[in-house]
Amino acid sequence: MKFGIISDIHSNLESFIAVLNYFEKNSVDKIVIVGDVIGYGPDPVECINLANESGEIILKGNHEEGILKNDFSRFKKYAMISLEWTIKEIGEKIDEIKKWKEKWEYDDIVFFHASYSDFFYKYILKLKDVEEEFKLLDKKICFIGHTHIPGGFKKNLKTGKIEKILTDFSGKLNLKIEDDFKYIINAGSVGFPRDGFPFSCVSIYDTEKKEFKLERIEYNYNETMKKIIEKNLPSKICNFLKGF
Repeated sequence: MKFGIISDIHSNLESFIAVLNYFEKNSVDKIVIVGDVIGYGPDPVECINLANESGEIILKGNHEEGILKNDFSRFKKYAMISLEWTIKEIGEKIDEIKKWKEKWEYDDIVFFHASYSDFFYKYILKLKDVEEEFKLLDKKICFIGHTHIPGGFKKNLKTGKIEKILTDFSGKLNLKIEDDFKYIINAGSVGFPRDGFPFSCVSIYDTEKKEFKLERIEYNYNETMKKIIEKNLPSKICNFLKGF
């Protein structure tokens, strides 16, 4: 099975189309979207439609959860403004979001947006953040998003040592899954990466070869910026398109 894995699209239609084209060229068997299809960006309706058309598995992220609960208390002001605008834009599409899952499992793999201890909001950024998660993890591999930073962590099952998994100098990652380790792998962000690169994150995991590959895809983010400004969304969001 070749899984196409993406996360944090955030209503960025241009980047979403670019990564789906990559999946088509690489003949993935199943696409898993690890949350946050909406929020921030200017095309929530189009991205919801495209997610439902292309994603066999769609998980809810904190932005979907915020909209479904109508609770933005855990969001920064620019994100809150974007979500309030998004609710008005999507209308009855909210009923489609309700059908999306919180978690999905396949053999020795589990997918959710943020963390095992908190599916929606906890950020796993440092070694101390991940210790609790490995204790809870009953699968070999966990795929997440949320931080918008690709990479992850691996735990040696013999020694208990936890190591950080880093991308290369271009923000890409090639990882061979080893028998003696458990993994928490972050798929980064399609629409708004935060690792200094203005390129969409797109990844494939081959269960037979036990190989994970994360690539970066260029797209026309100037078009997305133009839409953000035209729709009077917070201009701060434009900065995120540049990778920060």
